[in-house]
Amino acid sequence: MPFTLSHPAAVLPLLRHPSSPFPPAALVCGAVAPDMPYFLGSARIPVSAQSWYEPFLNATTSHALYGLHIALSFALALLLLYLAVRRPVIDLLPARFRGTGAGPGAEGVPAGPATRDAAHGLRRVGWILLSLLIGVATHLVWDSFTHYDGFVVLHVDFMLSPVAGDLTVARLLQHVSTVGGLIAIAVYSIRRVRRARRTRDLPAGVPDRAALSPGARTAARAALLVAALGGAAAGLRAPEVYRAGASGWAAVQPVAEGVLSDAAKNGGGALTAALLLYAGAWWVRRALRRTPSPEPGRPPVLPAPGGPGGADAPGDRGTVATGRDREAPVPAESAGTAADGRPGTLR
Repeated sequence: MPFTLSHPAAVLPLLRHPSSPFPPAALVCGAVAPDMPYFLGSARIPVSAQSWYEPFLNATTSHALYGLHIALSFALALLLLYLAVRRPVIDLLPARFRGTGAGPGAEGVPAGPATRDAAHGLRRVGWILLSLLIGVATHLVWDSFTHYDGFVVLHVDFMLSPVAGDLTVARLLQHVSTVGGLIAIAVYSIRRVRRARRTRDLPAGVPDRAALSPGARTAARAALLVAALGGAAAGLRAPEVYRAGASGWAAVQPVAEGVLSDAAKNGGGALTAALLLYAGAWWVRRALRRTPSPEPGRPPVLPAPGGPGGADAPGDRGTVATGRDREAPVPAESAGTAADGRPGTLR
């Protein structure tokens, strides 16, 4: 099969125009979804034909029309995963790639007015579901030309014609399309980043108080890298398994394909698990940092009811929570702003 991360190249034509109604994240998630059983297989989940979840671990099912609901389920799950890890991952990027505002389409959905009514929300959901379906369709069509059991391969004899040794036209097309897809994605990404930096349409950053420190950012990057490399190494098997009885140059192709396939699947699975743990810790840390903790032994200072330009008297700078329904005024000399610029507190 073509490399999973090459498949989003098929949806790039739909991302050429900024006004495109197709959410980019949904298109990409759909384009890689049918391959998810390969990565779940790295978790060594026990399964039998009687298991209710067997279709979700069967790549043949996720690549067939009768298993379209399986592929769409994976696509939707990937989209939710993307939304969960997007901001934590942005916090790991170098500063020059992090923005300060959300920007259009920051969450992978089309830029436009905020949801104001049910009809607008339904249209937005409709575009997301359609984009997921389009992404899945591009994957299935692509694989039909490269899989040994693909529709085109089975119905067009030319696809099984030998090119060199055991290398068939379909297998050659698989390798060429994998490399071509990765190159197309790299070119698109470089151009997109350059345009974003030029127009300041960068991914939304996070408030300084919630952002990781440089040391924590480096540690998180290293941990994710170790998880990916460790998973890839742990998933490799003995060379004899990949040779399958072949020897000499005839063994080069199956060994290379087997090693790369196992490394990608097991490394990708380990990286996903580590990324989920990191994202969970990131969101918990952010929630704790956003929650104010009042100083022990002192009541919180509440804002003045009238605020700037309100009807309160000039001396009513703030109020103290007294535990009763009414609020007691704070003397002007004990509230307000200290000489050093910090909010005043009761003494």
